[in-house]
Amino acid sequence: MHTDVAPSERFASLGLAALRPVAPRRKGGLTVFPLVADVSEPLPYELLLDALAAGTVRIGEVGTGTVPSLLAHNRGASDVLILDGEQLVGARQNRLTNRSLLLAAGTKTEIPVSCMEQGRWHFTTDAFAPAPKARHAPAEVRRHAREAEADVAASAGRVGRDAAARAQGAVWNQIHDYSAKLGARSETGAMDDAYARRDADIESWLTAFPLEPNQVGLLAFLHGAPLGLDAIGCPDLFGRLHERVLGGYVMDALAAGSEPDASREKPETTPDEADALRFLAAVAAAGRAPSDTPGKGAFRVLTGAAIGGELVDDAFGDPRIVHLSAFPAGRNRVDVRPTGPRGEVSPLAPPSRRREGKRRIE
Repeated sequence: MHTDVAPSERFASLGLAALRPVAPRRKGGLTVFPLVADVSEPLPYELLLDALAAGTVRIGEVGTGTVPSLLAHNRGASDVLILDGEQLVGARQNRLTNRSLLLAAGTKTEIPVSCMEQGRWHFTTDAFAPAPKARHAPAEVRRHAREAEADVAASAGRVGRDAAARAQGAVWNQIHDYSAKLGARSETGAMDDAYARRDADIESWLTAFPLEPNQVGLLAFLHGAPLGLDAIGCPDLFGRLHERVLGGYVMDALAAGSEPDASREKPETTPDEADALRFLAAVAAAGRAPSDTPGKGAFRVLTGAAIGGELVDDAFGDPRIVHLSAFPAGRNRVDVRPTGPRGEVSPLAPPSRRREGKRRIE
């Protein structure tokens, strides 16, 4: 449902009072506005990275393996926050979490994911490990899932938990494009290999965008155009995720290079506070479509001029934003058909079946 609620009212009602951009930092074509807010209470969640390291959460394949789903077992006493865009490495193939969700303490939850390694379908480990620091998925990879969900919301009103999996082919295309631009050859097409090649560059770029007091998120522009926004419901949690999330935006910038995109209709400009406030207003005014939500809380799909996802938890009495991610609509379109135009095997099939399907139509 569309709403004309002002940004200050929208975000204050969800626990982020006076959410606002502060002075931006710039490097190359990347401009980052830190987002700060007044938050009265912290959110008591454990982060996935810490839970995996402590062994309180284990993530593995569902049965013998299915591409768009994994099974997460939270054996700890705390709820665990998983952000969309977290890379999980190992098992049959590397995956990308394509929904933000909360794993309730003491539960098993089937989580929706996308494949980040197109050419592998065999076990290398029994369970998944997190990708190293600052290897969050790039915004241009993450946005495909949100675009597929926005398309479903426009036609059906309510979004199923697996709608983002329809963007799998677009995710692979984006990874292939970025790997080619970054000169990162991978035997299995793994996005993590591209990160490994550019780790030193990413570390250097991170120093240009330090964490600010009371920062709860960031809004990034690339060559003058909005790239994406991430906000967490309290500064403590965001502070621990800052460099990890920022690393994804840095990868977008490295792949884009230092030259502006000549295909854009408008010439590149240096974004200012008015541009940042304009995008925040679009996020606040976006429609919020209900969605099936694995785990705790409620996940809403953003539609309109800004697309994205909003994970909200009302376990504290009043609803609170846990994670908000948003991207500009219309940058590209996603083909959400589960098979190709000539009946090719779904991109959600394991690599062996995809190869068989390709031979069949040839």
